[in-house]
Amino acid sequence: MSKNFIRTVWVAILLLSSSSGLAANAIAPSNYSIKFYANAGVGSMPVVKVPTTGKALPASKFIRDGFRFAGWALNPNGVVKYKDKAVLKPKSKLTLFARWTSTVPTPELLNYTVGKLLWSESFSGPAQSKVSNSNWTTRYCGHSAANGGGSCFGESQYYTPDAIALDGSEQGNAVITTKRVSRAPANSGPCLAVPCRFVSGRFDTQGKVSFKYGYIEARIKMPAGGTNWPAFWALGDSITDVGWPLSGEIDIAEQGGDRPTRNSSAVHYSNQEIATCCDNHRYVMGEILDEANYQSDFHTYGIAWTPDLMQFYVDHELFWTVYPGNVGEHHWVFNEPFFLILNNATGPFGGDYTGWQTSETKIDYVRAWQLDGQGTVIRH
Repeated sequence: MSKNFIRTVWVAILLLSSSSGLAANAIAPSNYSIKFYANAGVGSMPVVKVPTTGKALPASKFIRDGFRFAGWALNPNGVVKYKDKAVLKPKSKLTLFARWTSTVPTPELLNYTVGKLLWSESFSGPAQSKVSNSNWTTRYCGHSAANGGGSCFGESQYYTPDAIALDGSEQGNAVITTKRVSRAPANSGPCLAVPCRFVSGRFDTQGKVSFKYGYIEARIKMPAGGTNWPAFWALGDSITDVGWPLSGEIDIAEQGGDRPTRNSSAVHYSNQEIATCCDNHRYVMGEILDEANYQSDFHTYGIAWTPDLMQFYVDHELFWTVYPGNVGEHHWVFNEPFFLILNNATGPFGGDYTGWQTSETKIDYVRAWQLDGQGTVIRH
């Protein structure tokens, strides 16, 4: 074998090796795309390019009410893999999921295990700003089932979104301001129970957030004065299909302004499998008396809800239980999703008017936890 032939073969091998290296270098990416998901939080973060040599991740821009950001995981339920602003040297493109740690104390209920916080609304924000439209819709009076289930049945007020605003306090409250009026204010919608002498507010989570089972609680300071009728309650998602009362209604807290030391709860249902109202309407009611003045300070109002059982609480004190046996098991519709409502109505159910000109219903928070492993929050 000649030296020239050996030299030619060796040069060819070197050229091939060099060519392969160039090709490999040409197709090997110098950076990879990293996507970020809020994973039950809110906000947005753009896709970023991170070089294989390493770069700090951007700070998380996601927020979640009642939680602090704990770091990034590789799947929605995974362990935290990267802390905030961690230096990442990617070997492939990645999707990172925000993981969260609750900052909210877990309530204690006798005979129950209250689990993880599923959903929280703390109404934090600048004074006079509106409630979050990702969770809530403010309403006018109207009988449509799509209008928060329909509102103002026999109530002597106008509703306006202008009556609902955040107070900007350190605690953070949503405030429903109810006023005595002599004429319809601007942006008030219709009056359905003349004479309407008040303007007030109502907002709900219909079509945005629904709940099925768990422990659901609001912290509220009730308004003072006769004819006020504040409520924290829920209607079945099915109301737009089957109507009321077949959809079911859960009144977690109701109070007449003329009775500041009384709180009541009620469950409404149909005694027939027909979508009509109202000869088929039935309800049961429970109350707690003389434990506190609910208008002088904040108190918590909650429902422990599991299959075929609802138990009602004030300040974590159980005062009433509902189950198929005391509603009628053939008409139990309370194992389905419901949406939440907060409002202050006016009318004779709140007692006689006592001369006030303005009242305020203050809502500190609304929260939902798992209960004995049960509980689902549905975002629409």
